[in-house]
Amino acid sequence: MSNPLTETFFSSRCVLGTAGLGGIWGPVNVEESIQTILHALDSGCTAIDMAPAYADAEVIVGEALKLWKGKLPFISTKVGRLKSFASGDGSYDYSNEGMEQSVMNSLQTLGVPCVDLLLLHEPEVVSADEVERVVEKMVSFKRRGIAQKIGLGGNYPDCYKSYLSKGVFDVVMRFNKLNACIMEDQYTELPFCIDNNIEYFLASPLYMGLLGQRFDEFSLNKPDWIPEHIMSRAREVKLIADKYNMPLNELAHRYLLGLSSAFRIVIGASNMQQLTSTIKDINHGPLPLEIQTQIADCLQDKTMYGTNR
Repeated sequence: MSNPLTETFFSSRCVLGTAGLGGIWGPVNVEESIQTILHALDSGCTAIDMAPAYADAEVIVGEALKLWKGKLPFISTKVGRLKSFASGDGSYDYSNEGMEQSVMNSLQTLGVPCVDLLLLHEPEVVSADEVERVVEKMVSFKRRGIAQKIGLGGNYPDCYKSYLSKGVFDVVMRFNKLNACIMEDQYTELPFCIDNNIEYFLASPLYMGLLGQRFDEFSLNKPDWIPEHIMSRAREVKLIADKYNMPLNELAHRYLLGLSSAFRIVIGASNMQQLTSTIKDINHGPLPLEIQTQIADCLQDKTMYGTNR
């Protein structure tokens, strides 16, 4: 197996997220997860993101990399949130010793001497009086060559902005802030990152499944973490998808391709079927202008910064 020579939207714009393949959303077949990662690589995947908190994701990626014969992808992992097998079971260790042990374990598990990107997982959980020390610990990983780049893996509070402005972090990965339900970061963090030469990774392009396979489930029984105006927006976008006889998840992915080339999209998949479908959808490219405009009109001025206007 080797990376195809022809660049596609999938290969140039996407990062393979591994939370689902690792088992954080439910039990997985480990061998299928390994083969799914290999299929992604064979389809042109150039970057993989994981975390100790994503159940067995690092173990599974490590096994896949042993089997992969092509060029190694860009490897991104995280530090701070501890291993768990359920998304709601969050436990954390931001101590210097805990972070050191976590990163060393990640390198051993992945079978690599360093990672291309190390993200501080859920930076908003770090107490305000600990931020400076934790940031310095992140910097030390880069200084020692353990991580080529460092970043923030989560929606960060304002206390991190000064570090971003000073060029301390190379990458931010934000979730549920820019997709076909909400455009907040299009007007705020994305321009800020561009101005400060920071790479922007867009996670949760389907708003944690709302714009995909869990739309019906969430419509019938809306989780507390989904604001009512976001649920309403998803229903409007679903009507547009139905109008053009297009699966909602395809429309949501392709909508992002039409916004900007200034960010990378972290896609999620829990099995081979989901990955294959996502690759096919993304490689169709941006939506026709007519559909793109209808979604944009649906979003404009209603939740420009994530709140009702």
